[in-house]
Amino acid sequence: MNIAVYISGHGFGHLAQMAPVLNRIHALKPECRFLIRSALPYDEIDSRLDFDFELESTDTDVGVVQKSAIEEDREASIVRMRRWVDALERQIARETSLLRSFAPSVVVSNISPLAFPAAQSLEIPNIGLATLDWHTIYAHWLAPDDPVIEKLAQAYAACDLLLTPPMAMDMGVFPVRRQIGLIAAQPAAIPDPAGDTERKRALVLFGGCAHPPFDMAALAAMDEWLFLMPGCPAGAPDNVQAVHFGNGLRAVDVMPLVDVVVCKPGYGVLSECWSCSRPIAWVERPDFPEFPMLKRWLDECMPAAGMSRSDFRHGNWLAALQAASSHGRKFPLIDSDGAHQAADIILSCGAG
Repeated sequence: MNIAVYISGHGFGHLAQMAPVLNRIHALKPECRFLIRSALPYDEIDSRLDFDFELESTDTDVGVVQKSAIEEDREASIVRMRRWVDALERQIARETSLLRSFAPSVVVSNISPLAFPAAQSLEIPNIGLATLDWHTIYAHWLAPDDPVIEKLAQAYAACDLLLTPPMAMDMGVFPVRRQIGLIAAQPAAIPDPAGDTERKRALVLFGGCAHPPFDMAALAAMDEWLFLMPGCPAGAPDNVQAVHFGNGLRAVDVMPLVDVVVCKPGYGVLSECWSCSRPIAWVERPDFPEFPMLKRWLDECMPAAGMSRSDFRHGNWLAALQAASSHGRKFPLIDSDGAHQAADIILSCGAG
């Protein structure tokens, strides 16, 4: 069976959702051949998948322009999306040609709008898997009759079935939707990368974006905490330690070894904290339309504490770290495996 998979290059959350599903499909059907369409780096995709795949590496959607990991550029995003949508028909034609050559039994998208009309034109079953889509995001910023909104709605309406894990936005543009369980990578047992057992530990993560600017020197005042940080610059305080992901080490592997995860709210990191039962000290992201929904989950369902962008920028993290690490709330019980559910649905759809 050939399976074509579209994965948005906007951050790593879309890949975090897709990878456990694809690994499950491969475990069930190792003879499957996968074509992945994504602008994400090959090494990042490869680090999360347990099998060989073909990568067609060009943009499959626009996403949102980021000023930093916690600040979106609405105006630049709209300009870029208008330009992309103006070429939508030509891009769909390209995808149609690519799919015709690959001859997949099923097409899966998270959450490129190109995949659905291209698959539909070839009468190939298609499935969406996502917690957000670009129509729902941009509908918060543009009028309902804006050409961008209308064209995105038309493309997403060609989706046969949308699968939605917990923490999904209300994506009414999709005609058929089905809820599934949480999808999250599971940690592997690893040697302790820190060695320091005297201090509490915080893993600082901002997904596919660089760390937003903050006062690194201010972390030195929190001497009772050890901060594990990818991309740690030279000259960091003694209680800041670099951690390097890749070559078999993922963020989720380190999570069981820390007391708190410092992050922006996004599906990938929140789902992995959930699977590892790790408290969350989160930084507000008020410009992104997904944030209010995720904030409700953080406030009502998770052991978590927030901080403003100003507090984050000035290194005033201690209150959020203490509140998160001492929070009495537990994560909701994970009563079903969304990756297994999605894999079974995709394989059933591809089998006709």
